[in-house]
Amino acid sequence: MKKLLLPLVVSAVLLSTAGFAQDKYLPSLLKESLKYSHQLKSGIVGSYPRHTEEYQWNETWVLNRTLETSYTTFGQPSVIEYHQGENLSRDLFSYNDQHNETEVILQNKVGDAWVNNMRTVTIYTATNRIQEYHTDNWTGTAWVISDGSQISYETDGGRVTVMTTKSWNPETSTWDNSMRETYTYSGSGSQYATSVTEMWDNGWVNMAKYEMTWTGDDITQTINYAFDGAAWVLSGKTVYQVLEYDSLVMTNYSYVGPDNWMGTSRITSTNDSHGNEIFEQVEMYMMDWTVFSASQSELTYVENNLTQRIRQTYSMFSPVAQGNKLVTWINVSKEVFSNFASMGTDVTLLPDSGIRIFPNPAGQEVLVRMSMLKTGTVTLTLFTTTGQKILEESISTNGSDINYQINLNRVSRGTYILTARDKQGNEIGKTRLIKE
Repeated sequence: MKKLLLPLVVSAVLLSTAGFAQDKYLPSLLKESLKYSHQLKSGIVGSYPRHTEEYQWNETWVLNRTLETSYTTFGQPSVIEYHQGENLSRDLFSYNDQHNETEVILQNKVGDAWVNNMRTVTIYTATNRIQEYHTDNWTGTAWVISDGSQISYETDGGRVTVMTTKSWNPETSTWDNSMRETYTYSGSGSQYATSVTEMWDNGWVNMAKYEMTWTGDDITQTINYAFDGAAWVLSGKTVYQVLEYDSLVMTNYSYVGPDNWMGTSRITSTNDSHGNEIFEQVEMYMMDWTVFSASQSELTYVENNLTQRIRQTYSMFSPVAQGNKLVTWINVSKEVFSNFASMGTDVTLLPDSGIRIFPNPAGQEVLVRMSMLKTGTVTLTLFTTTGQKILEESISTNGSDINYQINLNRVSRGTYILTARDKQGNEIGKTRLIKE
């Protein structure tokens, strides 16, 4: 029975957070891979909404608050004002020259003045990795740190081999060791083969080990080990299946004996052709796969703008579902978007002949994938978000799928738009590319 306990606990954590890769000891680089490869989009495709209305369900839709958003020239929010009844608050965003978020300040409106409340600060290394992030509270005269982490890296040829995390200790006002991850790689690429996680307890203590399997640019499996005090013990595995539009199925298994695995939990996330999530389902294995909870979104588009999103949920523990064992969807929230502003960063994927890139964010190279192309010539062009052409390359097609590598050595860090056009100049794909 003990062998089943850990996977079930991990599954419970996954369920409670309703997201991928929330296991406490899951390698940070793996979390980042899942985040960037399969992250759920903001829900806004095409132009950006400057006005948002948020509703909660209470037998009918009840307006909860409205948001007024201003944007930077590269499509990130600069100010978001929240109007909730008579309460007014706002977030102020700051970015570095690589468009990385460096500071978010939350302020409340008191009388006619804006008063600081809380802020988050993120500091980056020269190679664009997160070096420190912390949360501060405003005391009335100064910011006082309340929580945070510092991260240091050891690298070999630009690849992270050791990542050490220190956490803020508010009692001693010091940064104390908390976790260390050691990575090894397969071959000369950037795909890591193993990761070992250690936690600090007056010394580094082994906690978990992961062995990764990759297919192309997608991670397809992790084999998980726990440390029993003397040796690594096989405990479970996770299998990842990437579907259309970066949809993902993640299945967790418990190791129950030689060559014997038992499913424990499975998470399915489905995106539409714009890359926005429309369905997420969590299942537990109880003699068979049983739906534990789920959420779905009804999305309404006008051209490439998402104008409305209604979210519904289901739980096997809800009174209605418990009585008849049927999936009964319950309204939760509704968002209505309007007053769109075009920032020149349309990231729509065409359902029949779109363009996909891996990885994103990219390093020195990026793999471009296109499908269902006619015979002829395709021109790939990389633009800045203000429309400046950075590079252009032409490739010949024979009607089959294309996998084409672009060298980004001479491209500066930042956010870009990559377009694909046929020989007549018709656009057949467009996506956003982030260069680290």
